[in-house]
Amino acid sequence: MTDHGLFIDHVIYGVRNVDEAARRLWDEYGLGSVPGGTLMGGSAHRLVPLEPPTFLELLGVEDETQSDGAWLAGAVAGGDRPIWWVVGTDDMDTLAARRGIPVVRGEIPQLDGTVADFQTAGMHRFPLPFFIQHQADRRSHWERRYEEAGHRCAPGAITFVEVGEPPELLASWLGEHDLPVRHDPGPIGIRGVGIATAGGEIVLR
Repeated sequence: MTDHGLFIDHVIYGVRNVDEAARRLWDEYGLGSVPGGTLMGGSAHRLVPLEPPTFLELLGVEDETQSDGAWLAGAVAGGDRPIWWVVGTDDMDTLAARRGIPVVRGEIPQLDGTVADFQTAGMHRFPLPFFIQHQADRRSHWERRYEEAGHRCAPGAITFVEVGEPPELLASWLGEHDLPVRHDPGPIGIRGVGIATAGGEIVLR
């Protein structure tokens, strides 16, 4: 978490096939993954637990006839890649009010029968990052999931996100922050993510 209450909650890694992507990350890097909850709209996902409570979300195409599946198929037509990033906050109401954006409440049924409740804001501004606040303390949950993943490489924190937004655009959206952002010329959106591990940094682009 940063000095200003913002932190990278997770990065969404768009993939053509969730199971194949999970096998590739295991074979190439030693990153394990765990099943996610239930998604709607024709997409499927698995989660790569990183330093709790941060994670990498593998979001894949399940049904191209549905809205999310069709959009995702187009987004990863050129190959698996980071497609979005998500910034956590501990004060969603203040953050959203300052930006004049609505807060949306959501939930995802979990495999253990529980429901994960959360709030988001700013998803309509894709590919800028959107904001999220979870309604429960998730650290113990992600500590368990980290162990379930059985990583070979002992992943730690997200070391950076590489983005194409002009610095001034991202600064106006995020406000004052201390997030590990690298700027790269080119089209708007996330380009890459770095992950610390016991064997060195993994970079996914």
